[in-house]
Amino acid sequence: MKGPKPEYIQEVSTVRVIACLSIVLLHAIHFTVGFDMEQGSTAADYALLTAAGILSFGTPAFVFISEMLLAHSYPDRLTREFYKKRLLLILLPFACMAVFYAFFAHYNEPSQIPRFLLLNFVGGYHGWFVLVIFQFYILHRLFTKYLSRVPAKIMLPAAFAINAAYLCVFNFIEPPDYPGTSFVWERGYWVPFFGWFFYFCLAYYWGKDYGKFLAGIRKFRAGIAAFVLASLALVVYVNSLGFGLIHFNSKRADMLPLSVSLILLLFLAASRLNVKSRIMSLVDRCSFGIYLIHYAYLTVYGGIIDALWEIGYWKIPLLFVFALASSIATVLLVNKLPFGKYILGRTGGKKRRAGIGLLAGRKGMEL
Repeated sequence: MKGPKPEYIQEVSTVRVIACLSIVLLHAIHFTVGFDMEQGSTAADYALLTAAGILSFGTPAFVFISEMLLAHSYPDRLTREFYKKRLLLILLPFACMAVFYAFFAHYNEPSQIPRFLLLNFVGGYHGWFVLVIFQFYILHRLFTKYLSRVPAKIMLPAAFAINAAYLCVFNFIEPPDYPGTSFVWERGYWVPFFGWFFYFCLAYYWGKDYGKFLAGIRKFRAGIAAFVLASLALVVYVNSLGFGLIHFNSKRADMLPLSVSLILLLFLAASRLNVKSRIMSLVDRCSFGIYLIHYAYLTVYGGIIDALWEIGYWKIPLLFVFALASSIATVLLVNKLPFGKYILGRTGGKKRRAGIGLLAGRKGMEL
């Protein structure tokens, strides 16, 4: 069996850190101004929610990185231990935190906990993206076996059309009046891979030939800058159509081009700047655990700040810093336990190779 490629991809760490910080910051904004525009919301609230919507590209970036590294490391087939490791080090932490958040959010109404346990297991809490990643593992197997011979120029437009059409259904069509459809329309549609299919296909083709991808984005850097500006303009325009028309999140059809353009821009910048720091390395190593636990700290610190002070928008940086620092400390401490890696995932080593990191690695963070 052909083994995985050993090449190191330095840009991945930088992009993953920015994606992780973006998610924590957007949730800090949400805990300050709410999740959607409401009656009495100010222009500043609108601007912040628009910023949060743009920052939501972090979730597509996470799932994109996962498949890109997978395609780069395992372009032909998956190893025998692949699924076993990921069940233990990705799906098990997802399940542990699903239980934690069901009790954390509803400890004062025990009769509701079984219901929310079930909802969390099917993607009812912010760790839902793990379920998307596991669908990618199945898709990757199908691609390596059957679809790898389909040219990208055929697959990518088809994937974009499928992805955009799927999102448009839930963005612009009212839910039918059937039991359970309200949950599907509110967040259940986030999990099926159709909403992420374009990211998957793009990451698959780029990951298979990362060197060519990197040379391409360096060659067309002016086009990427224009792509980012045009995509931003589209999102801002859609937002301006009406406060109650859309949600400020990554599951919008107009976020497809914006997320892709920002991912391209970040890879381009990371390949040029090669920024390294201990803090970035620490965030990178703990990124999976940060994603899973930060929401609890935002809830706790948000309640404390609201009870003690009225500090307006200054709440955002305070929540961001406190939640991030506490999340990192928690991930590192939990990983000192013999079973800690099964609760919040394994922290990465100081040295990373291709495929190492959030939801994709072989050694160190061996997800």
